[in-house]
Amino acid sequence: MSTTLHFFIGKGGVGKSTTSALTAIRLARSGQRTLLVSLDPAHNQRDIFEKDFSEKPTPVLPNLAVREIEVDRWVKDYLKESSALLKKAYAYQSAFNLQRHFNVLKFAPGLEEHALLLAFDDTVRGNTHLDAILFDMPPTALTLRFFSLPSISCLWLQELLDLRTRIYAKKAIVSKIKWRSIEIEQDKVRQRLQTLIEDSCRHKSLFTAASTWINLVLNNDPLSCSEAQRICRKLNDIGMTVTRLILNKCRPEDTPDTFHRALRAYPVRRFPLSDTRLTGLPALENYLLHHPCRIV
Repeated sequence: MSTTLHFFIGKGGVGKSTTSALTAIRLARSGQRTLLVSLDPAHNQRDIFEKDFSEKPTPVLPNLAVREIEVDRWVKDYLKESSALLKKAYAYQSAFNLQRHFNVLKFAPGLEEHALLLAFDDTVRGNTHLDAILFDMPPTALTLRFFSLPSISCLWLQELLDLRTRIYAKKAIVSKIKWRSIEIEQDKVRQRLQTLIEDSCRHKSLFTAASTWINLVLNNDPLSCSEAQRICRKLNDIGMTVTRLILNKCRPEDTPDTFHRALRAYPVRRFPLSDTRLTGLPALENYLLHHPCRIV
């Protein structure tokens, strides 16, 4: 895809929301059509811009809009859709009183990260005309589960698909019927598994695409640097790489040389410590006016 995706990740409190907002403004002011998306349940963007946001993108500049993802809403939509698909696949469920078993879906592990993935997919699919989409990410644990979900899902779904195929083969159940010269797939569950595998592979490819930037935000302190190292290792485990470090609230004496050696290989973009509170569009733009925030 031609749209550049920017993820802002890192330890809580390092300034993911502020640096993503500043970057979004800078891109918009340079003429790029930009969308800033808050995937963080804390939704700090409304405090930073001093403006209420919702699921519908709200313009804040001629080339910039902000969207706020309500995770609970996406969880409810996913549960509703899943129940409908199960009922359709097992049309006989009413005879066996299976309705009560569908309620267990709301307790399934991984719902929060899957809801975020659905919101991410909706955002990307609906905004292919944009130049850049920036994602203000949730705390580290949820962010890493979000990035890991497509890889884990691909493996798990493929095993389920293989298992279902073997069961059908052993029971000699014909999953396709011929009507004239057309084959009609009768196994709706297998069709659904194949679709989910394709979706997971597509998400994984988006996370690792050349047009995707993983911006790891940190401060130059031991706790922040230690968590940054753990994040780099976890992302490497799932085939992802940090694009650059964003050193926020930095002072003149803070340089990459003071980082742990594991972090020195990454490009660094510096955001100097502000003397004033960075809330409200005028304050944000004034900061950018005095601090170009170039990569060093």
